[in-house]
Amino acid sequence: MVRSRTAPNISNFPTDPIEIECEKCGRHGRYSKATLIKRYGADLVLPDLLRLISSDCENRLSPATMACSAI
Repeated sequence: MVRSRTAPNISNFPTDPIEIECEKCGRHGRYSKATLIKRYGADLVLPDLLRLISSDCENRLSPATMACSAI
């Protein structure tokens, strides 16, 4: 995974739980920081975490207008 110097990692993220949602497909989830750290490590940056969690989205690799919009 590519690490960014500006993106927060799981342990630095200011809220707990961490919420992820996609308005296009209706996906929504709340993940406790402790669970995410245990599973992925404290240093994983949020953009990489988002890609991992939404990797099974059917729209992830669609053209821009139809692409997954998970945030």
